[in-house]
Amino acid sequence: MRRYAAGYHDAAPQAADIASATAVRSLLSGGGLAAAAPYMPPSTAQILAREFAAGRGPVSWESFAPQLFHQLLLASPQQLSGLYDMTEGLEYRIKQALPKLTSPSVEQLLDQIKTKRYTRTKLQRTLAHILLQHDQSKLSESSLSAGPEYLRVLGFNDAGRELLRKMKKTARLPVLTRVAGMTGDQLELDLQAASVYANSFSPRTTEALLREYRQPPIRFRL
Repeated sequence: MRRYAAGYHDAAPQAADIASATAVRSLLSGGGLAAAAPYMPPSTAQILAREFAAGRGPVSWESFAPQLFHQLLLASPQQLSGLYDMTEGLEYRIKQALPKLTSPSVEQLLDQIKTKRYTRTKLQRTLAHILLQHDQSKLSESSLSAGPEYLRVLGFNDAGRELLRKMKKTARLPVLTRVAGMTGDQLELDLQAASVYANSFSPRTTEALLREYRQPPIRFRL
C-alpha cells in the first residue's frame, strides 16, 4: 500500500488524523498517550493505556540508560570491538565521549558520537548490540546463513490450531508453542532481548522478566 499524508521520518503530524510512527513516538514521549491517541486506532490506545497503567511503558532509549551505561563503563575498547556492528574504531569514539557527558543520557551520548559517517540510525543499532552484548560470532554472516532455527507460535485461532497440527508433522523446523526447556543460540537471543526490555519497566517484576520464557501462545476466539 502506498504511503500518503505522512512521511516515514516525519517528526510531527502532517495531517489532522494521520501521523508517522516516528511522530507517534514523539507525541507519546512529549505529551503522553492523550497527545498520541488521535493518531492511532482506539483499540491500540486502549492497549497502550492498559500497559502503561501496569508500568510496562512507555519505553524510550532513556529507559535503558542505566543498563547501557553499566555495559559501557565496564567494557574496554577492546571488549567493545568484539561486539557486532562495531566498525572503524567506533569503540574508541564511544569511550572518549563518556567523560564529556554532563549527564548519563543516551541522547547526549548519541549527540557526542554522531558524525556524517556514524548516522543516528547506525549508532542506535550499535548501542542496541552493546546493550544486548551481541558478539561478532553470534551474528556473523556464516552463523546466520543457515537460516532460522525454529518457528515460534505467538497466538492462534481455531483455524490456526488445525494448521499447527499439520505443521508439527510437516514443518522442516521445530514448531515451538512453549520455550521452557528449549535451547538454541537464536532462541537465547530472542529471550534475552525480551528480558532486557522488561528490565526497563517500573516496577520491575520477575513475571515480566521471564514472561517470554513462560508465556504460552494466546488463543483467539473469533
